Amino acid sequence: MIINHYEKGFGKIKSKLENKYPTFMEKYIVPKNTLLMDRIFLKQSRKKSMEYLSQDKFPIFRTIEIETINRCNGTCSFCPVNRNVDTRPLQLMDKKLFVSIIDQLKEINYSGSIGLYSNNEPLLDKRIYHFLSIAKENLPKASLYIFTNGTLLTINKLDELMKYLDTLVIDNYNDNLVLNDNVKKIYKYALTKPYKNKISIYIRKENEVLTNRGGEAKNRTKNKTTLKSACMYPFEQFVVRPDGKVSLCCNDAMGKMTLGDLNKEKVLDVWNGNKFNTIRQNMVKDRSLNFLCKECDTVTPKVFGDETINIKDYVKMLFFNHK
Repeated sequence: MIINHYEKGFGKIKSKLENKYPTFMEKYIVPKNTLLMDRIFLKQSRKKSMEYLSQDKFPIFRTIEIETINRCNGTCSFCPVNRNVDTRPLQLMDKKLFVSIIDQLKEINYSGSIGLYSNNEPLLDKRIYHFLSIAKENLPKASLYIFTNGTLLTINKLDELMKYLDTLVIDNYNDNLVLNDNVKKIYKYALTKPYKNKISIYIRKENEVLTNRGGEAKNRTKNKTTLKSACMYPFEQFVVRPDGKVSLCCNDAMGKMTLGDLNKEKVLDVWNGNKFNTIRQNMVKDRSLNFLCKECDTVTPKVFGDETINIKDYVKMLFFNHK
């Protein structure tokens, strides 16, 4: 089991700076870090994106996020859809739509990653266990994962989840950087179970400064940061909202860009469609050609679920953009 004590090392420095100088991280540290990562991954991201575009048949996404309920019970200040500011109408994904998506993935023998969450708390949907069982049964080669804040997690729920999940990430939000009581119980219990190595717990602050998430983060001003690297999200990630609409990426929390509708279109038709292709072509030329990407300061050389990178390395690489 991975347990990341955020109060150690750089996390401790970052926490102290945020507490003592609330705007310092936002105005100086985060933009400088973003530009540094942008330079580091510039050549790699452009080379990778061009490799994708040069193929006769565009590769299938590496990971798909299926949001079955568009609600979160958290109050994280960096999240544009925390329970205090979320303006989205409540939506639950219809089971027929979910089964249709899984059936389409089954037809292509999908073996990438499937996250039954996106900008939400997945355990708010009581059907999540049933949906996981459907995905597991029909897509045995795929890797199932979810991110949760752990507030609704119990011992019994954990055992049920781990019948299906290949990876469970618990973001323990606590501004004192300690394990919350229920997560502490989960941690102690999980240590005794054979699935313990499938669980990662990250001790994080509920109020911290991260990237601006397409300009939607409420605790960030829109400081202009011009990025030149190509974001890999449009090349490797597919995000489905509860109503079946396909978002630009996981940073499009409000669903401001819709690239397809799975009530009317097939998964592969959307993925290979003109809207997605235009986004990718723009990304290679100049990411500012995509209006949400223009505001975004996220540097994403790899998406979650890439078989060449594990969760711990992913968090290290995208230190300011962990979900």
